[in-house]
Amino acid sequence: MITVNINNQEYQFPNTSSLQNILEDLKISQNGIAVAINESVISNLEWSKTFLSNNDNVLIIKAVQGG
Repeated sequence: MITVNINNQEYQFPNTSSLQNILEDLKISQNGIAVAINESVISNLEWSKTFLSNNDNVLIIKAVQGG
């Protein structure tokens, strides 16, 4: 198991968890979000190929409509 900090909250996942798996496990809609791991933005095309490591810091930002 690895411990990952997502938006300042700790979660545990299996060692082989991709970013895509984690978003699905947390039931986070993948439309209109941006994701950074350790302050590096990850393209949504890379989510399934990006695997997290113990103590990674993940920031998920959701776009909000407004004006």
